[in-house]
Amino acid sequence: MRITPLDIRRQNFRKIMRGYDVDEVEAFLEMVASAWEELVEDLDKAEKELSVLRARAADFDRMEGAVRDVLVQQQQSAAQARKEADREAELIIMDAEVKASNLISEARERVQVLTETIRELQDRRLSVLSQVRSFVDSQNRMLDMEEERIKSEMVPEEEKLPGEEDGDSPLLELTEL
Repeated sequence: MRITPLDIRRQNFRKIMRGYDVDEVEAFLEMVASAWEELVEDLDKAEKELSVLRARAADFDRMEGAVRDVLVQQQQSAAQARKEADREAELIIMDAEVKASNLISEARERVQVLTETIRELQDRRLSVLSQVRSFVDSQNRMLDMEEERIKSEMVPEEEKLPGEEDGDSPLLELTEL
């Protein structure tokens, strides 16, 4: 049973002989009732504050749960973003390696083609030189043959041409030819 300040104030005691002083008992009861009243008011205030604090604590618990959920989602998102970035980086590296390999292959093919072209040009050059040498050699032979023919047909100076007499000058001058 709960005792209220009003219960304390209305409390009546039997009167007996040699009992307590009634005024003192009533004064004490009034003082106890006032103190009780203050305690009840403080208790009501404390219960209201407790209720408010519990509500706030519940709000904080909900907010903490929400914040925790958000943090977990952010961590998961960050982990997912890292994974995607790693995958994309791997793809970029693989693509770069493939492109580099292709460029190296193309460069090697170009070097091979240029090397073959240089060899072909060197072969042609040697062939042209050989043809020129052959032409020059044949022309030298022809010149040698012509020189020999001219030398063989030359009339010695001491010999006279038919119908030529001593002191005659040549019939035609070279300038007249």
